[in-house]
Amino acid sequence: MILKDAIEALGGSAGVVATWSEAEHRFVATGYYGLGDKAMERLLPLLDEAIPDLATSVHNFNFLSTLRLEPPLPTSDQGLILNPIIALPLQIGRRSVGLIYVLRRLGADSFSEVDQAILAAFAKQAAIAADNAKLIQTLSEEKERMEYMLEGSAEGIMSIDARRRIVGFNSAMEKLTGYSREVALGQPCHQLLNLRDWEGKSICNTARCPMLMRPDYHMSNCEVQGKVQGADTQDIEVAMSYSLVRSHERGQPASAVINVRDIRRLRETENLRSTFLSMLGHELQTPLSIIKGYTDTLARNDGKWDRNTLRRGLEVIEEECDRLSKLVNRLLLASRIETGTVTLKKDEVQLQAVAVKVVRRLKATASKHTFEVKFDPDFPVVYADPERIEEVVTNLVDNAIKYSPHGGKITITGRGERDHVTITVEDDGLGIPQRDLERIFERFRRGDASQVQKVRGVGLGLYICRSIVEAHGGQIRASSEAGKGSCFTLTLPLQDKG
Repeated sequence: MILKDAIEALGGSAGVVATWSEAEHRFVATGYYGLGDKAMERLLPLLDEAIPDLATSVHNFNFLSTLRLEPPLPTSDQGLILNPIIALPLQIGRRSVGLIYVLRRLGADSFSEVDQAILAAFAKQAAIAADNAKLIQTLSEEKERMEYMLEGSAEGIMSIDARRRIVGFNSAMEKLTGYSREVALGQPCHQLLNLRDWEGKSICNTARCPMLMRPDYHMSNCEVQGKVQGADTQDIEVAMSYSLVRSHERGQPASAVINVRDIRRLRETENLRSTFLSMLGHELQTPLSIIKGYTDTLARNDGKWDRNTLRRGLEVIEEECDRLSKLVNRLLLASRIETGTVTLKKDEVQLQAVAVKVVRRLKATASKHTFEVKFDPDFPVVYADPERIEEVVTNLVDNAIKYSPHGGKITITGRGERDHVTITVEDDGLGIPQRDLERIFERFRRGDASQVQKVRGVGLGLYICRSIVEAHGGQIRASSEAGKGSCFTLTLPLQDKG
């Protein structure tokens, strides 16, 4: 509109506004009037050469025919050949933001100093309009960039206004909470998410909510941990980091951007670490107490012990030392598995012989149990690490004994398939609840049932079994029903020595 008015005021036939592009480092036509595309193509080279010089010269009115423009001269939309031209810079203060120039038809008078003064008035308006447009474009690009960053973040990001209504909700928040952006936007965050502490007490409507805290200009960032409610009504353990923007008048929060992290895994790890340390302390304390008790008793000066008493005491001490050694070895093996430093020394392994050996060694401590080893007559030789595979079978049979405290039958079955073998260890013991089946192979993970917790252990056996079996390219799985025993099945591929 400014360009059109300027052309009419100067008796021109066409005009162009060009703005400086930082990306291309040249003037780019951003608006034109009275010119067709072909005419613009003819004029574009002048934006890089003669016209910028013309616009900043003392006498900035001339003819296209005197500039470096190959004939023929450009024409307007009405077919008029254009020749007289005037150009002025668009300036904001001392900063140049572009150019404006007007053209007249061939044969018309050249532009005068009066025309220059008139165009200067329009140039001032055009400069403000161009600068505002550029500012809007920059803000729009910045907004798009921020939205892209927010959407691309793996962490949940939510923004709220002074009334604690949700005004921003990225994709990670949708995934974390189950609420769609359409549902969340405009909702009060304390109603939608209902943040509570670990005891279940509300944080949202108390002074513990960062948006309701007393004004403190020095505190613009804080973190609150607790539970929020997902779309499926299940609690989600989160850490919410608030970045507050405060009003200048009263210091009250005007808005906030909140980073929301799912800390369920972190809290599980902390709980597991606490549980592990507790179990480890118990597992270490028991044998150490027994060893200490027997050594103190046998070392008494007033004790007159016969040979059998001494032998039984020393046997108990040896058994408890073996128990401690086994625990330490398991911890070391679990550590090597975690760091990936376990190496396999493969050789031919007769799995049936391994199973028989393990049963012979363990049944001496399991008088309430009966054992059965059943393998196919043509069960093939497996190429594996003998020591590690024996560790797996030992762990599975030992678990079957420990978790069937009232006795029962333990069956080890082996079957050969075309490209793999299958070994199952089945018992009639306590069984495993369905909710625990998927996680019993994790480190330090044990069932929650009270009977299970009475059984000694630190929750490393099945983790070690899975790691060893998977290192051989195999798989291990469990099937069970609480109170009806368990069945562990492992498969190992048949591999050539090479």
